[in-house]
Amino acid sequence: MPRLADAVSTRRFARRAGILAALLLFMGAGSVAAQGFSRSADADLRLEWAGAEDRRGRPLVSGYVYNQRAGSYATSVHLLVEALDASGQVVGSTSGFVLGDVPPSSRSYFEVKAPAKAASYRVTIRSFSWRTYGAGGL
Repeated sequence: MPRLADAVSTRRFARRAGILAALLLFMGAGSVAAQGFSRSADADLRLEWAGAEDRRGRPLVSGYVYNQRAGSYATSVHLLVEALDASGQVVGSTSGFVLGDVPPSSRSYFEVKAPAKAASYRVTIRSFSWRTYGAGGL
């Protein structure tokens, strides 16, 4: 009888080891594919904004950052806001951050104090990071 118990134990171990190996292989293949796939920031992130004033009459720029990349969050999005005169020349600039992450295939709101009251504003993304969240929250 001890040999039968040993055989059952060995089969269970082999089955678990096989399942673990398949999972590791599957997870590794996903990581390689994610590292090899790349798009430009212009294709994945889009900005929409408008100049306005706060309750005290101070200029601000508010809008949305749209994340068009499915499966990845845009994090630590750093914005550059430039104030432009009527001829399109920069008369001042400031920077700000989008609070929180920009979810995949969604948008996040931002509001940045403008450097000066201006005819128009230009907003660009200075920097950001991509992050994917898997089953373990990693």
